[in-house]
Amino acid sequence: MIMGNIFDSPETGSEEKIEGLPVSSGVYEGTAKVILSTRDFHRLNAGDVLVTKNTSAGFNVVLPIIGALVTDRGGILSHAAIVSREYGIPGVVGTKTATQKIKEGDRVRVDGDKGELTVLS
Repeated sequence: MIMGNIFDSPETGSEEKIEGLPVSSGVYEGTAKVILSTRDFHRLNAGDVLVTKNTSAGFNVVLPIIGALVTDRGGILSHAAIVSREYGIPGVVGTKTATQKIKEGDRVRVDGDKGELTVLS
């Protein structure tokens, strides 16, 4: 224990992980935008990570510009799961709490292979 404190690298902070269902493979890091309504689409920039409760056909207009998709609700056959696979963007659905735990502008990593969303900063 004492030797570990001397020679081991110090921890640089904890990364918060939010788990869900992996629905579209790939790993992407970007800026999170918590979008709760289609009226908020103007806040999205190219490459942002869209974090929302769930998606519907109204979200299709922004899918080509986002880097990854994360939802609170949904399963492997949900709209979000299907469109993230179709657009080839990493996707995690069914996190239950992503819209509550992620803050606008957080730097996040979406792992569509493991079904994880990690807050980096």
